This record gives sequence, C-alpha cells and structure tokens, in this order.
Amino acid sequence: MRSERSYRVYAFSSYRNPGIDEIVRSTGGSYHIGDVNSPEEVKQVVGQVSPDLVVIGPEEPLFRGVSDAVRELGVPVLGASSKCSMVERSKVWMRELMWKYSIPGRLRFRGFRSVEEAASFISEYGASVAVKPAEQVGGKGVKVAADLQAYLTQEKRSALSKGVKEVASLIKEGYKVIIEERVFGPEYTLHVITDGKSHLALPLAQDYKHAYANGIGPETGGMGSISGPGMLLPFINEEEFMGTFEIVKATTHAIKRETGEEYSGILAGQMMLTTLWGPTVIEYYSRLGDPEASAILPRIDGDLGELFEYAATGRLSRVSLAVNEERSVVWALAPRGYPLNRAMASGHRVSMDLSKMREIGCRVYFGSISLEGMSLVTRGSRALEIEAEGDDAVEKLERCVSLVSSEVKLIYRPEIGRNLEEQVRLSESVRYAYKLRERNNTLGVSVNWSPKSGEF
Repeated sequence: MRSERSYRVYAFSSYRNPGIDEIVRSTGGSYHIGDVNSPEEVKQVVGQVSPDLVVIGPEEPLFRGVSDAVRELGVPVLGASSKCSMVERSKVWMRELMWKYSIPGRLRFRGFRSVEEAASFISEYGASVAVKPAEQVGGKGVKVAADLQAYLTQEKRSALSKGVKEVASLIKEGYKVIIEERVFGPEYTLHVITDGKSHLALPLAQDYKHAYANGIGPETGGMGSISGPGMLLPFINEEEFMGTFEIVKATTHAIKRETGEEYSGILAGQMMLTTLWGPTVIEYYSRLGDPEASAILPRIDGDLGELFEYAATGRLSRVSLAVNEERSVVWALAPRGYPLNRAMASGHRVSMDLSKMREIGCRVYFGSISLEGMSLVTRGSRALEIEAEGDDAVEKLERCVSLVSSEVKLIYRPEIGRNLEEQVRLSESVRYAYKLRERNNTLGVSVNWSPKSGEF
C-alpha cells in the first residue's frame, strides 16, 4: 500500500480509534466524533473538511443512505448506495434477486415474518436447513444450522432457536427469518471493486467465524482470516476463482437492472464450494469484509488510495492490480465475554509493545477499542487484529500476541493459518461431486424443488 502521494487523512467515527488516530495525526488531518449513521452529521463534516474522496467502511451507514448524501454534495464516494446495499441488508431480497436473474450459485430459500411460522415450516418440511435472521443486524446475525431431529419436541419447535429468536426480535418489520437449504463445504470470500462498468477482483480470503479453536463456540464477526498465496487459496483453484468472479459481476448487473442504479463500491461474495453448484453464494457484503480485509489489503502492491479514487470516479478500467505473492494470516483478539456478553467484554485496559510487534513483522489493527486519555479501553467486541505475512506468519503472530496484555483474558484462535490439508481434502471431495453434476447437466438441481418460485 505504498504511495508517492501525500494524502491528508480525515476520520469520522463514533469514538477515537487509536490506529486511525495515529494515521490522522501523521498526515495532518483531523478526527471528528459523532453518529456515523446520520447522513446529516456526515454531510456537515464533509462540508467542513472538503475531501477529494470519502471511503465508507461499515455497512450500517450504507443502509442509512450516507453514501447517497455524500454524492448529493458532489464528492466522490467509495460505497454502495442505499438501494444497492440491500443485497447485504436483506437476505430475502438477495435470494429473490438471484432467482429472478438466474444467477448461478443460488440456494433454495423461504422467508418468514415470524419465528413461529419458521418453526412450523421446519417441522413440516423435514430436511436439513440453515436458519438465519432475514436482515443484517449490526453483526448479530448468528447463523444456526438446524436438522429436523433437533425440533421434534413441541418446546423446541415453538422456540426454533434461542439465538435466531433473539436476533429476529431486532428486526422491526418485514421478514424476520430466512430458511435456506443447508450446504456443506469450504468457505471463502471474493471482494470485487467496481465503478458500475469495470470490475476488479481482489485476492481470495477465508475468515473464521466461530469464537473458539477448531470451529466451536458461538459465531462472531470473525476471529481471523487467511489470504494467499497469490490470488487463490490452497483449496480453491483458478477455475473456481473465475467462476466466483462471474457470479459477483452478474450480481452487480442484476442489482442495476432491479434498482436502476449502478453498483459503485465493493461487493464481496461470501462463498462456499458445494456439491450442489461448486461456487455457491452464502451471503453478500456491500463493503470490505472484516477480518478478511486485514489479510487482503496488506498484500496489494501500489497505491490503495488511487485504486479507491478511480473506483469512485468511474475510472477503474485504468487500474491494474499487483499482489504480493506471500500468504497473509490474521488473528483477532477479543476480551472474554465476546460475543455473547459484550458488557462483560467492555471497559478493560489493554497494553502492548507496539514498536516491538512491528519489528517482528506484524501489523496491528485496532478494532473495538478506544483511546481514552493515555489508555486503550475495550468496547465489547474484537479489540485487535494482528497480521503477518510469509511462511513464518504464524510464528510471528505467536511472538506478537505474547506482547499484548489486558486486565481481562483475551481469546484468540492460534490454529488459524495452520494445517490447511483437511480443507484441501474436503475441497477435492466436493470438486469431484460438483464436476460430476456439471457433466450430467444437473448443477443446482435438488429434489422437492420448484425452480419457478425459488422457494421450498
């Protein structure tokens, strides 16, 4: 991410992030605190700063129309419009879009406006399904894989899932729960930058959702990620990469046809390699995924600011992407209590030997942690992400984690980046099965299925 330009960076967030604060200070910018989800507050700050480019990181400001408000001021912005970001906000809208425009990698689904209706459907349908909140709800979208056998009792049928019920209660209107056919295979993410006409694929990444080692515990926003070497992952081949790229591009075109607006920004496909389709869409992000971006962005050689500027101003066709061939590994550190009890995970001081960590070769990204006076204080979510590159990335991370101390135990997943052979074997098995379907012209075909409606 080297640059010959002298950027001046300004920031607007709900609290003072120490990593962002360091960049702002070093470039001579200014830090503004306020409601990042308020189009009016963002417009006020943009008016004061008069930036050449606005980059929106989180999804909620996109949903609330912040990118639209900035564009109304005539300022280039990297971020999907409110209409276009529906592809992330509503899983039902996204699934309907995929079926309407016959986009490969689509799953059967059904949306429900109450948890009770969803529970009744499961008891009648009698198949293995995935149960999710129907909308993006601030990182609380915990997925629950459910088999019919788990809901044989009346109590379990009526409750469906405590996790899904709690999340569904956060959705005020419309669809509460979506049930999808359950698929299995290695997951990966492809981020695509687009100005609405040209598309540029970033290197693949894989994130690790579960809180504890070996994929157990509650789902989180992501406890770490890997990327590389090269543009691929050890268990995803070039053909699957290109097939995924075509799916994401087709989705941006479908969004344009559906909304009448160009998709300008970043669209990330959270994918799974399955026996049903090969590359299969699990969900979409209308922005950079976290922690995937922490593994991807350090591997991009060149001027990231220029890349974002060209995408925001309709000149992406001028950009060619150069990528560091070395692999990248990220470990996230979160206070004990996360993700189920964020109050327990809040208000704890954290310290580290940052200069020593950088000497070792690690990058440190500050997440849900605020700079309060001279102290770093946790705010209830993942506090740090530590990134290292190369064949010895894991060894570097081990050394850097030992330089972090906290008033409360920090959880992390030390197996991330190790022993990918199992995923390689899984992908080979899945690949054999979906290639057989491909030869028999049965990709995407399931039993008890109505292709006209896109529902069970």
